[in-house]
Amino acid sequence: MTPVRTPRHLVSEALLRGAVSPIVRGLWRTRIDEDSFGRIDGPCFLYGNHSNNLDAFIFNVFRPWGTATAGVLTAEYMRSGAVAWALGGIGLLGTRKRVPEPHLVPRILRLLDAGRAVFIYPEGGRRWDGRPAPWIEATAKLFSRVGVPVYPVLTHGSYVAWPRWAAYPRPARVRVEVAPAVPVSRSLPLEENLRLLRQPIAFDENVAPDDVRPRWAFRPADGIERLLYRDPISGESGALFTPDGETIRNRDRSVRWRMLPDSRILDERTGEVLLTGDLYAQIRAMPLEPGPDGALLEALVDHWAGGLDGARTRVGLVRIRLFDDRLEIDDAHHVRTIPMSSIFYSGLERNHKWEVTLSDRILRFDFVFSGSALQWDDAVAPRLALLRRGGE
Repeated sequence: MTPVRTPRHLVSEALLRGAVSPIVRGLWRTRIDEDSFGRIDGPCFLYGNHSNNLDAFIFNVFRPWGTATAGVLTAEYMRSGAVAWALGGIGLLGTRKRVPEPHLVPRILRLLDAGRAVFIYPEGGRRWDGRPAPWIEATAKLFSRVGVPVYPVLTHGSYVAWPRWAAYPRPARVRVEVAPAVPVSRSLPLEENLRLLRQPIAFDENVAPDDVRPRWAFRPADGIERLLYRDPISGESGALFTPDGETIRNRDRSVRWRMLPDSRILDERTGEVLLTGDLYAQIRAMPLEPGPDGALLEALVDHWAGGLDGARTRVGLVRIRLFDDRLEIDDAHHVRTIPMSSIFYSGLERNHKWEVTLSDRILRFDFVFSGSALQWDDAVAPRLALLRRGGE
């Protein structure tokens, strides 16, 4: 089936290919496994591992002209401007991560009816540590009920080419593989469909194949405090830092690490090679202890707020504090208290923006000075899950 192409689609695709393809081809020397595209014919779903912000563009470098994939993209990129116009022109739909949006389903079905291949990342965003994340179950239901082929796309080297937490990309080699269609079916239980779908992309990207690993990187440790937001030895928040973009230290100098180009970490004292995924798991397992005032976390952030339609207005600099049962926002004039029970969703945008969704608005906090948006989301998400389970 020949996909429907509009003039806007062709212009948008020309603009995006012209802007992104030189970066993808030049920086990552991207290649695709032989015969992978021969499997894709007509309307279908594509999904894959997602650690690099440009994964979908990496895949589309190899697509024939006029056949760029449609799909969904975080709404932040789709609000206004030339980039939003071009992204919408090739069939990308704005979505808020891990927030139910049933109105997207008929729009996705219309794309399939038009002969499009639709690319969806079912983990709801980029992996922070290069390891598989929980699936959005609604995506698995969609894949199994529509009746079109569902192809896994494996991007080898995605994490080591540009980790989500990293300030700069690495000159790696990225290899793309399209696997055979997954035999999902409406007749199978959801758990079985999820198992079949997860299996092809459930690999640890911390240890990349030798043919895709970068041999050199510019300041590879910059941004590591976004992921390793606590000292894995003392548990102190914000204690890790990089003085030169390559070495990693803590405040008492007991940590002497060096970030390797492929984002593994060399312990200079023992010679052991550490994985960022292992260190992140170790940090996440540490309990948060309240301070003298009972706060679990505190940070100075740039605060934005807006309605559920996605528009945002800057409020200004505020200090936020997290307690077991509430979030406090202190703007130096008064303190606003938000009970944990009034927060519907918690999520992340990019690598430094944390959002909480209330019944009538969305609050965003940009960690532009210090602290880690990931730490706050990691602290709040399980508390919200516990509240939801208690209400069932």
